Amino acid sequence: MKTIIYCRKSTEEDSRQTQSLGTQQRLLIDLATRENLEVVDIVKESKSAKEDHNRPLFANMLERIQNGEADSILVVHTDRLARNLIDAGYIIKLIEQGFLKEVRTLTNVFFDAPSLTYMGFDFVYAAHYSRDLSVKVKAGNESKVLKGEYPSYAPIGYINIKPGKGIKPDPIRAPFITRAFELFATGEYSVKTLAKKLASEGYRSRSGKKVATSSLHRQITNPEYYGVIRRDEKLYPGNHKPLISKQLFDEVQKRLANKSRPKKQKYNFVFRDFLTCGECGCKVTAGITKGKYIYYRCTNGKGKCTQHKKYRSKQKVTDVFQEFFGGFTLDPERANKSFNLYKDSLIKEDNYKKDSKDAIKQQIANLKRKLIRIEDIYIDEQISFDRYNERKTEFENELAQLKVLSKQKNNVGTLETLELVEEVKNSSVQLSKIFEEGDDEVKRDLLKSVLWNCEFKDGKITSTRLTKLWKPLENLNDSHNLEKWRRERDSNPRYLAIRQFSKLLH
Repeated sequence: MKTIIYCRKSTEEDSRQTQSLGTQQRLLIDLATRENLEVVDIVKESKSAKEDHNRPLFANMLERIQNGEADSILVVHTDRLARNLIDAGYIIKLIEQGFLKEVRTLTNVFFDAPSLTYMGFDFVYAAHYSRDLSVKVKAGNESKVLKGEYPSYAPIGYINIKPGKGIKPDPIRAPFITRAFELFATGEYSVKTLAKKLASEGYRSRSGKKVATSSLHRQITNPEYYGVIRRDEKLYPGNHKPLISKQLFDEVQKRLANKSRPKKQKYNFVFRDFLTCGECGCKVTAGITKGKYIYYRCTNGKGKCTQHKKYRSKQKVTDVFQEFFGGFTLDPERANKSFNLYKDSLIKEDNYKKDSKDAIKQQIANLKRKLIRIEDIYIDEQISFDRYNERKTEFENELAQLKVLSKQKNNVGTLETLELVEEVKNSSVQLSKIFEEGDDEVKRDLLKSVLWNCEFKDGKITSTRLTKLWKPLENLNDSHNLEKWRRERDSNPRYLAIRQFSKLLH
């Protein structure tokens, strides 16, 4: 008798209740070994069996059985084969026609009329369970929504806290969502040009890819960002923190509905994209008088701002940013000393990691030899199956942990990291000079690399949001103690390199 092992796990099922594909495979191989079954193939499928004709690998397996490649199926439970009566009936029909001699599970063998009756009961129960589960899940989600709890996977810009605990803003992507709405509301961008701009600023999906125009369109038409939950075209009040106001959302929808094209700007106002009002949080816009006098003021989007009537000249705003970069510029001598210290420490740590990697590789090789050895001992019947399985599991767990450690590596190499830090160091010692001597285009590029935006009130910068690369260097000139530096590493060496360098500067 030739058997095919079939393993299935639906992505809709609770992982705590259903065995993984790997676990199913291990249990069935052990069963096949004990029963001396000839296994011709192992089929693993991640598909729901609730609907018929939904599993291509399952359909291919049945076709192979009809062609005589196998006449037996080995599965952990009948509900892995079908949760609908059409697929279930096809399995039973193959047994009745003689193509399939048996279906064997961990506890039963189905092959004749009495056993097929029990198999039919199993299939009916599985189909009923699937329908009942769908109703329960829908009712549970509805209860969560009525309580204001987000019931499913968080939209981009949010992250799930814990099962049943709702969602919270994603510290990495939430600012991009807010910025997308704000920029589109200005009327200066189409969805396509906005997607390109955000991509240039570092906006990426959870998979690390640039956000496509179609995805960005779905995001700026999603009302959930102003604090509601949308289900079946109905809106419910949500408990999650809004990323935008309802007013801003409506403004964006109005522009989308009117299909308004971005306005061509006759003047490129240097500071407009980097300023928000420190009083009301609205954008600070720019204008120009007939006499070519450029000014900046709050848009007063909420209608209650006292800063709206206070106009600041371009020169005044330029002086404010000049002062900002003056305090942000590093002392050259101290920056060079700090960089040399960091360079020495990074090279030492790199050498240590290479030694550590070699040691892990040796341990992995030793464990693989142990696995081969324990299998030989078991085949020679020198130990029991239980003892063999126990030791095998122990070795495999240890091997899995070591493989994880062996794959952990920096996103960039030592040389590239040093080049990045040196580039930031060289730029940071002359920020003020670059800003002062550069034209409007240079000033804008410098602001874009350093700042997300800043709050502006009464002609002064009241707070700043620096880009991730430059944030560690904020307020460094307040300290002159080089001994406060401490080593630390994490999964983002580009960012941590700057953090470590910044600690040297304190």
